[in-house]
Amino acid sequence: MQPTQNTPIAENIAADAKIAEMILPYTEGMSMAMDEVIGFCPAFLEKKKPNSALGSMMCDAVLLAAQESIPIQTENSPKLNFSILNYGGIRSTLDSGDITVGEVFQIMPFENEIVILKMDNRYLDTLAKFTNLKGGEPMSLINMSEFYKAKKGKSSYFYLITNDYMANGGDNYGFLLNSVERISTGIKIRDAMITYIEQNNPIPLDYNLRGF
Repeated sequence: MQPTQNTPIAENIAADAKIAEMILPYTEGMSMAMDEVIGFCPAFLEKKKPNSALGSMMCDAVLLAAQESIPIQTENSPKLNFSILNYGGIRSTLDSGDITVGEVFQIMPFENEIVILKMDNRYLDTLAKFTNLKGGEPMSLINMSEFYKAKKGKSSYFYLITNDYMANGGDNYGFLLNSVERISTGIKIRDAMITYIEQNNPIPLDYNLRGF
C-alpha cells in the first residue's frame, strides 16, 4: 500500500482557470440571489437580553410559519401558544434600510428547522425558571406572564414552537425531550424569516419586554 501524501494549501497557489470558469455562473447566480432585496428595516437591530426587537421579529416569523404549516384548522388542531428561540442562535445584526436575502443568512446561517412540541403544563414552570436563569430568550408572545398565570397548575398541555436544535436538547434544553408529541414542519428558520419580511414591509419592530 502506497503511503498517503498531504497536499498543502497556501494562499500563493494559483486558482485553476478551468474550474474557476466552470463555477463562475453558479457564483454569480448565488451573488445575485443573496443581493435580492426582500423588505425594509426602519432601524438598526441587534440581539440583546432579556430579548430584543430582532429576536422578537424572528420568533413572530417562526410562530406564523408554524401556524400556517397546519393545513386544515379543526377543533382538534394544535393550538400553538408561543415560540421561543435561543439567544446564541442569532448570529448577526440587521442594518436599517433594505433587507437582503444575504443578511437573513448572516443572522441565521444554520440549517435549523421549526419544530412544534406538545408539552405537559408542568414544564411551563421549568421553562420559565430556566429562561429567567439564562437572562431571557427571544419569545413571540407579549403577554407571556398572563398566559403563564392562566396555565400554571392546571392539568393540560401547551404547544411550544422552537428550533430542532433546542427540541433535541441543545443549549441545555434537555427537558424539551420530554414532549408528549413532536411535529417536525420541515420549514427552515431563515425561510420563515424571509417569508415574514416579504409579507411585512417595512417589518414591524416591537421593543416591549417578552417573558414570564
